[in-house]
Amino acid sequence: MSGELAPGEKLKLADLQKRYDLGLSPIREALLQLSGEGLVNNEGQRGFRVAPLSRADLDDLMSARIAIESMLFEDAIAHGDDNWGAAVTSAWYKLSKAPLPNSPSEHDGADYWEAAHREFHRALLSAARSKWLLRINEQLVNHSERYRRIRLVHPLSQRQLAQDVISEHEAIMKAALSGQASKAVALLKLHLMRTTEVLAERFASDH
Repeated sequence: MSGELAPGEKLKLADLQKRYDLGLSPIREALLQLSGEGLVNNEGQRGFRVAPLSRADLDDLMSARIAIESMLFEDAIAHGDDNWGAAVTSAWYKLSKAPLPNSPSEHDGADYWEAAHREFHRALLSAARSKWLLRINEQLVNHSERYRRIRLVHPLSQRQLAQDVISEHEAIMKAALSGQASKAVALLKLHLMRTTEVLAERFASDH
C-alpha cells in the first residue's frame, strides 16, 4: 500500500522471508490473504506479484468509493451525536497539523500524513450504522491509498496541495457539524472527484 514494493513487482518468497524474518508458511498465508484482498496477484505456478495500477482501475475504484462513502456520510450526519462531533473535530485538528512529505524518500512523513488523513475520513463516517458498508469502504480506502501515495510524494505543487487539503477538509467538516447534510455530502463528492482527477494526472505523469 505504501508503494515500497512497486506495482507489478514479482514477490520472491526467499526475498520476503529475509525481509520479514519469517518462515515460508506464514509468508504464503499472508500472500494468499493479500491476493484475496486484491493487493497481490496470485499467478499460480508463476508465483505472486504486487497488484498493478491503472487508470481504468483508479476510475472504477474511486467511482465505487464515492458512491458508498457518500451514503455512509449522509447517514453519519443524520445519526451523529456529540461524541461523533468531538471525534471529527479532533481528527481534523490532527490532520491540519500533519506536514505533507516533500519528496519520495519521506516514507515516514507519508505514513504519518496518510494515517491522519484516514483517521479524519473514518471519523466523518463513524456514526454511520451499516457495518457492512463501512467494511467495504475500508477496503476501497486501502486500495485508493496506493494511488494517493503518488500524489503525496510528487514534487510538483506541494504548497498548493497543502492549501487544497486544508481548505477542502475544513469545509467538509464545518458543513457536517452544522448539520448541512446535503452540502457536506456534495463537498465530499467534489473532494473525492477532484482527488481522482489529480491522481489520474499524477499517475499518467509517473507512468
